[in-house]
Amino acid sequence: MKRPTVHVIGAGFSGLSAALRLAAAPDADIIVHESAERAGGRRRSFFDETTAMTVDSGHDLVMSTWRSTLAMIEAIGARDQWREMAPNGIAFADMASGERWTWRPNGGPAPWWILDPRRRAPHTRAKDYWLAARLRRLPPSALLRDYAPCEGPAAERIWRPFALAALNTDLDRASARLAAAALDEARFGAARPLTAVHGLARAFVEPAVKTLRRRGVTIRFERRLTALDFDDQHVGGLEFEYDRVDLAPGDAVILATPPRVATALAPGLCAPQEFNGAISAHFAVGRPLGAPPVLGVVNGLFHWMFCRDDRISVSIKDADSLLERPREDLAADLWRGVAALTGLSDATPAWRIIGQKRATFAATPQQDTLRPAAETAWRNLFLAGAYVQNGLPDTLEGAVRSGAVAADQARKWIEAQ
Repeated sequence: MKRPTVHVIGAGFSGLSAALRLAAAPDADIIVHESAERAGGRRRSFFDETTAMTVDSGHDLVMSTWRSTLAMIEAIGARDQWREMAPNGIAFADMASGERWTWRPNGGPAPWWILDPRRRAPHTRAKDYWLAARLRRLPPSALLRDYAPCEGPAAERIWRPFALAALNTDLDRASARLAAAALDEARFGAARPLTAVHGLARAFVEPAVKTLRRRGVTIRFERRLTALDFDDQHVGGLEFEYDRVDLAPGDAVILATPPRVATALAPGLCAPQEFNGAISAHFAVGRPLGAPPVLGVVNGLFHWMFCRDDRISVSIKDADSLLERPREDLAADLWRGVAALTGLSDATPAWRIIGQKRATFAATPQQDTLRPAAETAWRNLFLAGAYVQNGLPDTLEGAVRSGAVAADQARKWIEAQ
């Protein structure tokens, strides 16, 4: 009797997660189809000749409390490719006032650190942080701005940086529900960031692909899916650019593509329609003496600065207004900010800027309601991706978790046949 087959469409983080989950209990053949020539989806690493560095398409941190992502990293044997920040807090700088401080959350479930003025941002009060407890009880339509300060030190040094970092959406438009979910995942600041030592390709994508192949998963690149052939309540065939695959009874499909691709392939599918951009800039200068590895920036052109041995990188969140700006001008302005924070020369070093117009779905209440479930109207078709409703904003953890959920649903479908 022929074994069923699960076709995973897309080798981004959610597709790789789905395939790995299925391969852990291989009761079906697994085939991953990727339209590009390599895996990784929108989170890619590539060699840049101008800076002579391998750079990532964005700055994706992993938090020490992201159980699904860390479990996958362990499963593919890549834990040594990630560096966890020491438990001494996250440094911040205010470009307008020149002030610097460090958030120093404590470990454990009770956030007593907010009672200590030395551990929180200057000119903020303990009650500015306690507002987070109210967010969990709010309806899905609630906006963060209606419950968090929109002006003053608490807004500029707590809530706006948090909304941009966790949701890639400004405080004025952000969903209170998604903000509460992000806070829960971060254990109200107790989580510590992990950074990829040599980039996302070596820290996640390449070891995931190798692990899948060792476990018998077939991965086919440059396979663009152009249509799904629907037969009553099932997907009956996959139309690729140059060939077709007919599905046997009991076969399943996991659509791990961007939402715009998924909605084009599956008629009537609902998905977020508004997206926010992000910009990353990489400068070929090593980490200055005394510079923190990660620095949050308030009242500056960029929001985060990352210092590594061979480069300084900055990240701009919710960056739609800057995506069309001439790259040379933007690089010069960004570097002036870096130089002001580090004491380095104003002369702009070799640089590379990467802009993403659709970095994340807009984390607004309206867009959150448009997120689909993993199950679809077709019994053997399942969805994976950070845009799929999983209770989290658009993050690596959301992508990995959605892949695992889609895999579990596909397995249940197969077992029921």
